Amino acid sequence: MRLFVSPMAPNALRVVMLLREKRLDVPLVNIDLSSKEEKEAYRAINPLMQVPALELDEGSYVSESLTICQYLDAVSGAPHLFGESLAERTQIAMWERRAELMLFIPAVEYGHHTHPALRAAFHQFPDWAQTMRSKAMGLLPIISERLSAHPYLGGNDFSIADITGYIGCRVATFFGIPLSESAPVKEWVQRIGQRDSARNLFPTI
Repeated sequence: MRLFVSPMAPNALRVVMLLREKRLDVPLVNIDLSSKEEKEAYRAINPLMQVPALELDEGSYVSESLTICQYLDAVSGAPHLFGESLAERTQIAMWERRAELMLFIPAVEYGHHTHPALRAAFHQFPDWAQTMRSKAMGLLPIISERLSAHPYLGGNDFSIADITGYIGCRVATFFGIPLSESAPVKEWVQRIGQRDSARNLFPTI
């Protein structure tokens, strides 16, 4: 297997963090999507021109970061980051979905539409981006309440929900979205950041 990534691409970092957490040795192939030649070559791998993409041993490809994470989790051993029991899988899936739709994606889109360095890559709509900022900030009190009762978003164990939420928080911080001042959120971000899978994951943040 090989994983195609671009440096600092948040969706690629989700898969990289899962690989590290599960200690899976999958080679990384960096794709420069600003290069016309590399983009055209990559189109055959993913016609949407997005990273990451996972090349399987038989030569087929899987794209979409959460799908790749699900595949890797399923074909590898414990710990299973999508849960073991039905109850675990349900809670993890619910909180991962919340973290993705209400924090991770809004933080990414806010950056896409406000950061000066991304003007050449995106037709920016800064007014719309403010709604993404509000959405991301709106989830933080809910996360805080959850973390007041449980050590991790999915429950008692670290899971894919924490990976999505943690990277969402780091992206939000990078683009200037203020995180909650609540102690549970601060402690959780710090605790996740100390895991081996998160060390140097964001070398420039």
